[in-house]
Amino acid sequence: MKLTRRLISLLAVCLLTPSVFMHYPAQAIAPDSITVQGRGWGHGRGLQQWGALGYAIDHFWSYEQILQHYYSNTTSSYVSDREVKVHITRNNEMDLLVTSANPFTVQGLQFYGGQIARLSANGPSSFNIRQSSGCADPGYPVYDGHPGQFDASGRTYIEAHPINGNQSVDDLTQLLQLVTCDRSNPNLEVSRRHYRGSLGLIEQNGQYTFNRVSREQYLRGVVPQETPSSWGTMGGGLGMHALRAQAVAARTYLEAISQRRKAKGYMTDTCDTIGCQVYLGASAKGKPLDYGNDFWTTTAAVNETSGLIRVAFDGSVPLAEFGSSSGGWTTPQSELSAFPAVIDEGDDVEPNPHHLWEKTIRRTDVETMYPELGQLKEIKVTLRNGLGDWGGRTRQLLLRGTNANTTVDIANWAEDPFRKGLGLKSDWYQFPQFPEYSEPGFWLAKSNGGVLAVGTAKHYGDAKQANRSGPIVDLAAPYGAEGYWLVSQTGEVFSYGSAVHHGDLRGQSLDHPVVAMTAHPTGNGYWLATADGGVFAFGNAVFHGSMASVTLNQPVVGMETTRTGNGYWLVASDGGIFSFGDAGFYGSTGDIVLNKPITSMTAARDGRGYWFVASDGGVFAFGSVEFFGSRGGNKNRLSTAGMAVTNTNDGYWLVWDDGTSFPFGDAPDFRSSVAKRTVVAIEVVP
Repeated sequence: MKLTRRLISLLAVCLLTPSVFMHYPAQAIAPDSITVQGRGWGHGRGLQQWGALGYAIDHFWSYEQILQHYYSNTTSSYVSDREVKVHITRNNEMDLLVTSANPFTVQGLQFYGGQIARLSANGPSSFNIRQSSGCADPGYPVYDGHPGQFDASGRTYIEAHPINGNQSVDDLTQLLQLVTCDRSNPNLEVSRRHYRGSLGLIEQNGQYTFNRVSREQYLRGVVPQETPSSWGTMGGGLGMHALRAQAVAARTYLEAISQRRKAKGYMTDTCDTIGCQVYLGASAKGKPLDYGNDFWTTTAAVNETSGLIRVAFDGSVPLAEFGSSSGGWTTPQSELSAFPAVIDEGDDVEPNPHHLWEKTIRRTDVETMYPELGQLKEIKVTLRNGLGDWGGRTRQLLLRGTNANTTVDIANWAEDPFRKGLGLKSDWYQFPQFPEYSEPGFWLAKSNGGVLAVGTAKHYGDAKQANRSGPIVDLAAPYGAEGYWLVSQTGEVFSYGSAVHHGDLRGQSLDHPVVAMTAHPTGNGYWLATADGGVFAFGNAVFHGSMASVTLNQPVVGMETTRTGNGYWLVASDGGIFSFGDAGFYGSTGDIVLNKPITSMTAARDGRGYWFVASDGGVFAFGSVEFFGSRGGNKNRLSTAGMAVTNTNDGYWLVWDDGTSFPFGDAPDFRSSVAKRTVVAIEVVP
């Protein structure tokens, strides 16, 4: 059933959150130092390490419970140990220099303990094997029945192996060492690091170093890099459950990323950086990662969960991502995560320095990042993901400047240019020096008396079953009140919640229908306006004049009051504005030929300006208010029935006559939720 233009009217709920910080005026330049408050560290997807610790030592959860909480759509399974190849990225496009305290071999060529083998690629299946004294020495070919130039017979790699071949040893003297040279000064040695298993060189459009090692031994080099081994002794040993959970997550992640890399043609199963999992081999800071030192807890966690992974219900292995600190909520499935979002109460564990954080940024740094702004006036979060305090993680920012405004869209943690540019720990942040409504919402009223509460607006009742003599044409609510009024075309007023009925036009014979209603700011009265410009005042609302005795070019379609309640405006369908009381005249479109008629208006909170909107979504701004955008010129499926300003005065919603809303400025995006609710309600419109 098609709706009429005046079917739906819109009113924003004014709900401000108290703040101990000074709110700077919209037109002022932002302070030199801007406070950012934030929650968590990292992307928030999957298992959260600080949360796992909190669940282990504060909530007494087992590692199985921790895993089930974060990976709720998975179950436990086991896989056999196997060899994996790890891409050692720190040696990309450099010769592989390998040594050991004990003898080792390279493709059957033996090197004595302390000697350095220098491996390089000539091209596909052809490698050089030289003996070298270090980074500054190009070395000389090794001969022992084989030429120094080694033909790999169709293979794309060669390997160095410890001579004992025992990959389970924890004695560093038995392991191979990678000698790393400085990239900017290849003659300078940077470090030597031990690796279990073999070290090899791959030629694949360049030369790359890899470590071939059993999966369980690989994990012994991962878990202590991802989670502090000292956690295992916390809570009288309960912290071991956090380490075990990390071991299972790391093992699952390896199996998943290995499958994905092979499908893309990679020669290795994983890499050694945060892009895969951090892996530093068999030693850290010169100490072996074994039972005999500070890392015994992580080694025990790997061994005690040997072979255990998480699998999806279809048997596939999910990419079991993990992170440091969620801030209290993990990131939902729709934002790159394969796992449903969950409340993360464990994140609030006492030692966690990232659960709540604060950072000071400089205004000039923001201006440098976004030079089109001129001087920054304010930063507003205009869209969040809806999960957790402050409305959740930031998904859109409005930066207001002296020269221009810039909208920053944020798809997820990785694609947050503001966070990355200013070094913020996560994409969950707020700016307490600037006003931000944390509970935005509005009501939609329908001609059949139905009311839709959107966002945090509450439903207090409707007039669908009321005995009405005409359709509902408008909705009004007093500032801060928990209720609203509906008015019908014949002037009947229906009160809901805390809104008090002050009278109406029931039983009166009107020459023209009622088209609009506006509330006195105190909530103790309201005005009704008719299409001929007639005004009727009730309660504390005072009559300041009308257009009822004047012949209008076009009918009145909207009405707004000033913040003082000592005046009001009427707007006609041609954009003509009529001001009464202390309502100032700031301009109109009464002398302009419009593409489409005006359908409604809304006023600035300070009363120093107003907007009105045409049925094609064109918006007109007058006075001190800013133009934040419109749908004029767009292909609009339906007519625009109304508009409402946000409680910060820095944005507005336009709404189609089926209830679909469109946000501009700092207005949050409610389009999807509104449309779903409205579709149901529209079906019952008479």
